[in-house]
Amino acid sequence: MAISDQPTNRRNTKSPAQPDVGELFAKRFNVVSIYVVVLLLLAATIVWSGIKTAESVQQYHQDYKTLQDMKKQQRKLQVEHQRLLIEQQTFSATPQIASRAVAELGMYSPTLKDKLIIQPGAPVAIAATATATEPVAKTTTEEAGQ
Repeated sequence: MAISDQPTNRRNTKSPAQPDVGELFAKRFNVVSIYVVVLLLLAATIVWSGIKTAESVQQYHQDYKTLQDMKKQQRKLQVEHQRLLIEQQTFSATPQIASRAVAELGMYSPTLKDKLIIQPGAPVAIAATATATEPVAKTTTEEAGQ
């Protein structure tokens, strides 16, 4: 190597393309920001999914409670329906019983003459009782005399 009068500047020599430090940070942070955005989107999706799951569980519990209330109401209405059916059968059976009593047993509804209304302390009730017992007493004495 020869010594020359000109100063050598090693820095001025062109080296193969070395990127600037600012460019390195920009590239590196650009990639990092994409990862950050993706991670934030995933985190937001997980939170949203958790909220929707909690809402659906809450809706399920409310619907189940409504279903149970409706089942209770159905049981009450079913009991009421059975009671009304029994009542209907009871009232529809009354005319059947009356017609069979007349046809098969020869029963009849009493006339006004056959009815006797008894009221406490009424003289009519005592007179009716006396007339009813007098013939019985006469037949008993007549049989005793023979």
